[in-house]
Amino acid sequence: MLLLSNNKILLTVFIIDVYENIFQGDEKSYMDILPISSEQISQLTHGFAPSINMSLELWSQKIILQKGFNRLMCLSSIEIEPKPYQLSAATKILSDMQGSGILADEVGLGKTIEAGLILKELLTRGLAKSILILTPAPLVEQWIEELNEKFHIIAHGVNEDNWENSDVIIMSMPKFVRSTERQNKIYDKFFDILLVDEAHCLKNHTTSTYKAVYKIHKKNTLLLSATPIQNDLFEIFNLVNILKPGYLKSRKVFRENYIVNRFTPKNTEKLKNLLYDVMIRNRRSNTLTNLPPRNVQNINIQFSDNERKFYNSIINFCRDIFSKYYESAILIGWEKKEVSKLLLLIILLLKENVSSPQATISTFKSSVLPIIEDIGNNEEIEIAKQIINLGKSIKIPNKLKSLTEALKKINGKAIVYTEYIATLNLIENYLTEHGFKPTTYHGRLSSKEKQLSLEKFKSEDYNVLIATDSGGQGLNLQFCNNLFNYDLPWNPMKIEQRIGRIHRFGQKRESNIFSFDTKGTIEEYILYILTSKINLFQMVIGQIDTILTYMIKQDPLDTRISKIILEAPTIDDIEQQLLALGEEIKDASVQFENDINESDKLITAIGF
Repeated sequence: MLLLSNNKILLTVFIIDVYENIFQGDEKSYMDILPISSEQISQLTHGFAPSINMSLELWSQKIILQKGFNRLMCLSSIEIEPKPYQLSAATKILSDMQGSGILADEVGLGKTIEAGLILKELLTRGLAKSILILTPAPLVEQWIEELNEKFHIIAHGVNEDNWENSDVIIMSMPKFVRSTERQNKIYDKFFDILLVDEAHCLKNHTTSTYKAVYKIHKKNTLLLSATPIQNDLFEIFNLVNILKPGYLKSRKVFRENYIVNRFTPKNTEKLKNLLYDVMIRNRRSNTLTNLPPRNVQNINIQFSDNERKFYNSIINFCRDIFSKYYESAILIGWEKKEVSKLLLLIILLLKENVSSPQATISTFKSSVLPIIEDIGNNEEIEIAKQIINLGKSIKIPNKLKSLTEALKKINGKAIVYTEYIATLNLIENYLTEHGFKPTTYHGRLSSKEKQLSLEKFKSEDYNVLIATDSGGQGLNLQFCNNLFNYDLPWNPMKIEQRIGRIHRFGQKRESNIFSFDTKGTIEEYILYILTSKINLFQMVIGQIDTILTYMIKQDPLDTRISKIILEAPTIDDIEQQLLALGEEIKDASVQFENDINESDKLITAIGF
């Protein structure tokens, strides 16, 4: 039986109670009964000829509505297949908790998927329109991307014009708390849903963060945290008080009834039952089958003389341009947007510089050189042209040769990830010339072309998939167990997402993760940080997201790396500052692990 569209479902609600009258008279009789226009009637009945079919269709919709949220209507309009426990969590929040609850799953179980399901279901049913999402700064862009790509929910950040008029707003918690202007714009609105990610930032009711969030006008609240209690049982009281003020009575009553000391609960059965109605916690031990291990290998690369010269030329050029036209007070008649554009291009060049000369040259010629020519500095124009010519002389980078040799040694299919289309094209052409059968997957392909590429990769005729990060969100590629990071994103969450494409439920074999370690480059230091300091490639998927929120500075990691490269006085200073960044990430990881352990003890003591 066909299902009605969302608009027709809403219209059906008006009809169900009087449906029997619709088919007992002529058109005029049911037009008199229903408070809807003839155009709406036409839209509702379009495609259903006999009256009996319409009657049966209305009854089917009535059954669906009577079941409440036991059947999620949004599943046909999202790009992922949620796991059973994720569906269960979303359904429980919607049906048993009336749309508000704490999602406290252990790290890596997909709290964002559960939250996305809840948001999408309420939007699909027309039960929510205005949504505010508060998240740590490093996670803002990830939330925007995942909501769009996985759930087709268009969210807007506060850097956009008229952001306050958007239906779905995403803002970093620091930007909200530190700006009275932004707070007032939020307080002037009423939200159907408030969502707070990494909600343990609300554990202390005396902080400005807690007080600012408490004042937000909202109907439903979702709080996400793997550590809802860390050091004090009162922390769960504070979270629940944001969620449902008064649900646990007063702080005095909570202390008298449920606390021996801040680490020891009492009346645990009663407390557990109370929390069971406002909090869900899934554990890895009872939700996921153990996956096969990951085998992590670094492939050492040495630049050729021309590659080294080109790489250093790009670094020096970017630092010089940054110093002259961005950092200093030289006036060149630009507006602020033009200066910002130059900075973004410089950062892009630095990232492409560790991918391939072809990617770097593409940006250099199309975007950077025209700006330099507009400035009119003949010396800089000449240097830029020399750099371009040097890059053109590097036809086949040593990294590409090493990739080819590595692919010859593995068993089965392989995925090669790069961030840049120019690099992707370079790899595709070279592998084809050397007897491989590659296919590509990236954001510029249409949906039909993407599907065709995946079908090719799954067939026996193709053995390599070359993909960009922008095109690979949400892919299930567990039939493949070899992954090559041709270049490393400076945002470790993207690396984690790559690994998650093959090391996921359904993978039967050991996953082989290969990364290239090019000596004397930024990539070498990034790989050192990710492997030696935090062991990223062996982490549970989702763990790095939370670790980054523990860092003292909340700027995105790729922004901090770029600033180090551009602002450090010397090359030696760049090295020292990158190593210091590694220590900061390591300290954040240690603090995170400590909080996880303490939180687990307290939650277990309560009985969850």
